[in-house]
Amino acid sequence: MLDYQELETVSLNHYVAPADAEQEVKVSLDSPARMVVDVLTRPPLTLKPDLDIDAARSSMRQAQVRAGLVTGEADELLGIVTLADLESRKVLSLAVSSGQSRSDLTIGDLMTARDELKGVPVRAVETACVGELLQTLNNEGQAQMLVVEPESQRICGIVSASNIARRLQMPVSITQRATSFRALVDVISAGRDLM
Repeated sequence: MLDYQELETVSLNHYVAPADAEQEVKVSLDSPARMVVDVLTRPPLTLKPDLDIDAARSSMRQAQVRAGLVTGEADELLGIVTLADLESRKVLSLAVSSGQSRSDLTIGDLMTARDELKGVPVRAVETACVGELLQTLNNEGQAQMLVVEPESQRICGIVSASNIARRLQMPVSITQRATSFRALVDVISAGRDLM
C-alpha cells in the first residue's frame, strides 16, 4: 500500500449530529439537469411484459426504484413502466376499456412502448438546467425520458416529471400527447381525473 497517499483527517470534536439522510440539495429550475436524472449506476430493474401489475409494483418497491425497463426474450428494450403508471387510475381505465379485470392486466398492457419514447443524449443533460429538461419533457408530451449515450446506443439514465416535481417540491404538469388511439383514450382519461 506504499503507492497510495494518506487522506487528510479532521477532529470530530465539533461534529454532534449525523446528516439527515432525507435532506437533499435544494433544486431549482436553474439547477444543473444532472441533479434530477436517475443515473443508472447499477443495472436497471428489468421486467418482462407478461408480469402482472401487482408483482411489478412489488418488484419496484423492493428494488427502491420508480421506473423499470420492460425487456423481451433477448433482453431487447420494449418499453418503460413507472411506479406512477402502476398506481394511477390508468390501470382501472385500461381494465374497463379492454374488458379485462385488473388482475389480468400485465405491464405489457400498461407500459410506454419504445417507439413512443424519446431519449435525450447524456451530453445535452451535462450542459442543461432543470428548466430546459422540463421544457423538453413538456414539448415532447412525455412524463419520462431515457438518458442515452448515442455513440454506444446505451441507456444510461431516466428522467421523469414526477422525480423533478419531487425534487423541486412543487407540482409539475406535462401536457401529454397522444401517439395512438389507445394513447388518446389515456390522455382523455387523465384529463378527466384532473377535473
